[in-house]
Amino acid sequence: MIPISPTAMLLGALLLLLAIICVPGLLGLLGASLHPRARAYMLARRKRFGFLAVFFIVGSLPAFQLLTWQLQDWYEARALVQHLESEQVLGELVLPAGTRVKIARLEPDTNLSGDPLPHGLQSLQHAEFDKAPGKVRDVRVRSLSLDETRASAQLVEDARIDGWLCSSQADVTFRYPLGTQFKPADWQLDSCTLAAGSEVAGAIWPAPVSVQALQDGRWQLATDDTPIHFRGLDLRIWNLWLDRPYGELQGWQAELTQPLELGPMQYPADTRVRGYQGNLLFSPYEEAPAMDRRDGKPLKPNVSVEQNAAGEVLGIHENQDVGVIDWFRIVP
Repeated sequence: MIPISPTAMLLGALLLLLAIICVPGLLGLLGASLHPRARAYMLARRKRFGFLAVFFIVGSLPAFQLLTWQLQDWYEARALVQHLESEQVLGELVLPAGTRVKIARLEPDTNLSGDPLPHGLQSLQHAEFDKAPGKVRDVRVRSLSLDETRASAQLVEDARIDGWLCSSQADVTFRYPLGTQFKPADWQLDSCTLAAGSEVAGAIWPAPVSVQALQDGRWQLATDDTPIHFRGLDLRIWNLWLDRPYGELQGWQAELTQPLELGPMQYPADTRVRGYQGNLLFSPYEEAPAMDRRDGKPLKPNVSVEQNAAGEVLGIHENQDVGVIDWFRIVP
């Protein structure tokens, strides 16, 4: 982190405050000089108004310098956005004529270690395919954003990527090794969204489902709060884990959308539930305990109930033994 002197910060703030006062004063002085009577009055008092003009000019210099920097930044930013007049090829990436591109830098430069940084089209950050769609791994895209190890694209239409049928209604992201941003063949799907109505894990999902690649080769799926009938229960799904695209379900977490009676147990709505060793694991909140109908007593806090699909109670576990963490719930 670059150290910043508090004294320098205070001095800069004072100079800026002075400029805020002096710029209107200078403009007012210039405006007054356009009127004959005011001009004659000031000429009769040249020394006083001359000193005032010098004070306003000097005090306004920080504002003029700041304005100059802003104009320079604006011109440089405009120069970094270009329209391609002809097709350009960057490795495996083809940019059709008419593509609007944003690059990181125009001129050669180096990093803090002295290593050269890419410039020109080699420093491509974003492309908008205004005239003709671009292509990434034979998939047509409307736009493409790149950094050193990740890319995001907007699809022209729904497309199958790495086994998933990704929706064009949300961005698709990729990850890749350093230095391969222009080699889409080396890219791997990182995340995308499945359209509403997709069938995954034996259920038809009424809302879009987001898909995220995990480091161990598995996939994590998440959706919004739209209720779904899943594994015989009415749930709001939090997460699912699959071993491959549209593959075997390895785990899931959810909460009940309505009260449930299963075997001898009665659970209130919003009770947490997940798959556990091929069975169901219910984890009530302390403020909304489950009821054991066999004795009519509420379940003690911080425990989870394991049941099979038929409702048989297979065990009651301490939350800490089955990986259940109780978080504080903040109610506005």
